Amino acid sequence: MANPLLTSALNLANFTADGVWQKAIKSGALARLAGQDPEIRVGSTDFFTFTTTPKAELVGEGANKASADGTPTKVTSKTYKVQLTYRVSDEILIADREHQIRLIEALRGRIGTGISRALDSIAIYGINPAAGTVSANVANYFMKANNGVDHQVPGTGSTPTTLIKGAAGALAGAGYNATGLAVDPAFVNALANETEGSTNNRPLYPELGLGFNIESFQGLRAASSDTVSGKNELAASYTGKVANAIMGDFNAFKWAIAEEVPLHLIQYGDPDGAGDLQRTNEVAIRAEAYIGFAIMDGAAFSVIEKASA
Repeated sequence: MANPLLTSALNLANFTADGVWQKAIKSGALARLAGQDPEIRVGSTDFFTFTTTPKAELVGEGANKASADGTPTKVTSKTYKVQLTYRVSDEILIADREHQIRLIEALRGRIGTGISRALDSIAIYGINPAAGTVSANVANYFMKANNGVDHQVPGTGSTPTTLIKGAAGALAGAGYNATGLAVDPAFVNALANETEGSTNNRPLYPELGLGFNIESFQGLRAASSDTVSGKNELAASYTGKVANAIMGDFNAFKWAIAEEVPLHLIQYGDPDGAGDLQRTNEVAIRAEAYIGFAIMDGAAFSVIEKASA
């Protein structure tokens, strides 16, 4: 695939300060539902967690005390290095300061979006976002089989509402209170189009409007992004399960950018396999980050699957 920022596509002579525009692709959903955890470090970070309900013992006068039931389990977060490299014409080196700043700001926005979407791609599907295929390096993720995460599978006559209720029921049965809903825009649209009955066109969820840019749903914080379904990241060859939504207690999802490498300029060599920079009259701008995450208890989440094609 051709790089849209090659010299032939970016004419710096015609680049104006207010000429920056990029396709509005939403950033990831998980980061909006779970705050960063400062404890996550580059490499591996161990968390000890209890998944049982603590029960205090009523002790009679003069009676012996017993130890509390339930032992801690260990959950390990692992960090994954991600990078984005953009090539631009080396004319940027002689462009005026305003041009340089605007271009760098545009790239920073793209890079921030890319890293945010990478968190969802890796944590939900375990994929390399650039390739769209599952990576053996990812230890655990939401769609991984047999990791304790509940799955609501669409059946005959299923509606978005029945699937939402099923997810809520699974969480309640596991002893968890949902705090958020990560949801694909197409699924939000389906919810927005549900009506109260076959003869009543009144929307079942009028607060959703047309289904765009939702921030809450039925008392839950909500984050809508096509990263939930992997629409722009999953490869055509991907044959695994696809999510429409993830409901859960997002206190049980730990994540952080453990280390961020600032943008740096590369003027020599072939940093991305696209040819020698000096020969092509280009420079490369690269950003790198170490993303870490851990699912503390799979039972704290319920995935609403997309119906099979």
